[in-house]
Amino acid sequence: MKKLKNKNGYITIIISGLCLIGTFMLYKYLKFDDVFCVILMIFSLIIAVYGIFQIIRDTYNN
Repeated sequence: MKKLKNKNGYITIIISGLCLIGTFMLYKYLKFDDVFCVILMIFSLIIAVYGIFQIIRDTYNN
């Protein structure tokens, strides 16, 4: 069975996707302020970009 070498990057991307979905649900059902939701979405996208960098780093450093 092949072991997944760069699973930390994929886990980070999954977490950021869950944060984006959570932010959308927070805005849709609880009606938080627009600025607060945009800040949370930007934070989630930064986490996703970090996950992509982790995958690239782990792929090319082996």
